[in-house]
Amino acid sequence: MRLIRARVRNFKLLEDVELEFSTKRNQPLTVIRAENGSGKTSLLYAFQWAFHGASGLPAMARDLRLTSTATPFGQATTVSVTIEFQITDHLGNSARYRLIRSIVETPTAEDAFDRQPEQIRLLRITAKGEDPVASADATIRAWLPDELRDVFFTDGDSVQTFISGQIGARQRQSRVQDAIRDLLGIDRFRTAASDIEAAYRSLRAEAAKSGGRNTSNLESMLEEAVRQIDLAVADLAKLRERQANMAEQRARWDRELRGMRGIGELDEINSRIERAEKERDRLERERSAALVRMRDSLKSEDYSWEFMNVKLRSGVGVLADLADRRIIPGASVEVLADRLELGECICGASLEPRSEHREHVERLLEEQRGVSESLQRLTELSHLARRADAEEQRRRESSRAFPHTAAQLRQEFTEASDGLRAKALELEQLKLLRGSIDERLVRDLTSRIEGVDAKIAQAHQEIGAKEVELELARERQTVQEEALDAAQKEARVSKEVALKRDVAQDLTNLAADVLRVLEGDYVRRVSERMNSLFMEIVGTPDDPLRRDFGSELFARVHIDGAFNICIDTFDGRRLDPDFELNGASKRALTLSFIWSLMEVSGATAPRMIDTPLGMVSGGVKLRMLDAITTPPADTLPEFQVILFLTRAELRDAENLIDGRAGAIMTLSCSEHYPIDLVHSWGSDYPVSRICSCDHRQSCRMCARHYDGLHGVVFQNTAGILK
Repeated sequence: MRLIRARVRNFKLLEDVELEFSTKRNQPLTVIRAENGSGKTSLLYAFQWAFHGASGLPAMARDLRLTSTATPFGQATTVSVTIEFQITDHLGNSARYRLIRSIVETPTAEDAFDRQPEQIRLLRITAKGEDPVASADATIRAWLPDELRDVFFTDGDSVQTFISGQIGARQRQSRVQDAIRDLLGIDRFRTAASDIEAAYRSLRAEAAKSGGRNTSNLESMLEEAVRQIDLAVADLAKLRERQANMAEQRARWDRELRGMRGIGELDEINSRIERAEKERDRLERERSAALVRMRDSLKSEDYSWEFMNVKLRSGVGVLADLADRRIIPGASVEVLADRLELGECICGASLEPRSEHREHVERLLEEQRGVSESLQRLTELSHLARRADAEEQRRRESSRAFPHTAAQLRQEFTEASDGLRAKALELEQLKLLRGSIDERLVRDLTSRIEGVDAKIAQAHQEIGAKEVELELARERQTVQEEALDAAQKEARVSKEVALKRDVAQDLTNLAADVLRVLEGDYVRRVSERMNSLFMEIVGTPDDPLRRDFGSELFARVHIDGAFNICIDTFDGRRLDPDFELNGASKRALTLSFIWSLMEVSGATAPRMIDTPLGMVSGGVKLRMLDAITTPPADTLPEFQVILFLTRAELRDAENLIDGRAGAIMTLSCSEHYPIDLVHSWGSDYPVSRICSCDHRQSCRMCARHYDGLHGVVFQNTAGILK
């Protein structure tokens, strides 16, 4: 997909805004210059809403007005976004489309409104006119899946949730994994694998039915366990999406709050809250890790030795007694056969053909083969018991036995829990202090953040409970499968149906194996390209500008088997992306991931990012901008980059923008006069508009008092596009 033009009407302050996008292969960049508060976020939301409807908006914004707060109560207003774009299929055939999503909204009170159902039209533009496309929403989702909204349309901070942020490590893994699967088309194969599995389930049920009432009942119980797993997986996905949306909105409010200056001691309070939150998150990770190790220790062998020591040693004694009385042999068939094949005895003597030693071993082998199966199992158990007993002795001698491990884990868990309680109290006191600052907006933002924090914490608890539920359901599935398998072996199951069932099971396993291979190959290719892009942005090892990143530490970035985006250092450490990467590094790494994902998938979808270069400056900024706007090589598909950039982000990058941008425009808001804007628009209500000024110019629409600091030259024209 390549965007051609768009028109936004009555979406927030965007009363009537028209945009033209660059579609040139050698100039893939479109720049929308806009300062904070000019309508960048509204414009980003407008595109998300146009393509995805209300579900495309952050969860916290879905129930808010789409119209401007200046719209009079009782005035019905049509909100619409029209986007013209081009789609090219895998055969190289191109077609143009026009998407129109609209809704009529009537404000009835300060935050209340009446809203009619959304209307969506998708038209294919041909030489003869425009032909409606049926199932517009489904067609759009096939081109731009809902799950990839944050890849195609996002902002510089929210995009970082692939590697850091409020959502937690497990959800970050899921986001990376889902992005790879969705964008690279692996889900289409997963659908085929699901169809094969459905056929297997049907044949399994038929086979169980042919075995009688018992096997049929066991099959029903197994199917119910599988159904519970499917429900838990679906619920877990919804919970994680809801938590991610809340975290995204929370981050926006927090950035707005932190952006305020000069209000009492707010800066210092915000800094202390940020440090306390990072420390709280670290303690929570330590506490969770201790819990996991405690759980694993209860499944360990040394736990069994600690609490079943008497019975285990009694069993070892019985086996030793059997060995002493030569009831169980001291050698095994496998060992003797191996010695004969190697031609050398355990003692080192030769076992040449027809030799006395070989004939002795061959006779011993025949004797051992005559030993009953039960005695053979006792022999194997005796060997295993002696090894386990020796290992337990070594654990006790090296203080690795269960009591020592349990005491250490209890101490770690207690220290982390105590630290969490203390940190929670500190955070509560700091937030009370921040909330006491006598500023309406600060109080409002503080209240919102506290409210959403509680909801995020509740969602975290619900996710944890659902994960436990899912784990228990999977354990029940395993038990039911074993019970059904045992019952079918005893029952007279139809051989023909059983054969079909087994074939279907083999195909199901094969499809799962192929899926793992495909996924692993894609992950490897994305990982390698991500590493090369990131290192290109960071610079060479001897580049002094690497200090801007703290990047003298970076040896490699990659995606591991658990779908974590990892950062390794030259001294063998793995950095924590939440606490050991600065803002520039996080943005560079995440953009490298998205760009590599797009390249490997061959996707031509637009990449629209609001303020991608925030917290980035100097050579780092230039290298990052260069990396994400370099025209594609001849062997790669075309792409579009649409960046919302402030004057500060554009500064010192003007020459690069000259060569890469095929379209540049400026978005401004009337509310910024007279503090920031030089000229009044004569508007008696707040509105955002677009003008044709590029990154080097200003006009009577967009000129700002500080333009001289950024080398912007004034031209005495209106320069209005709309």
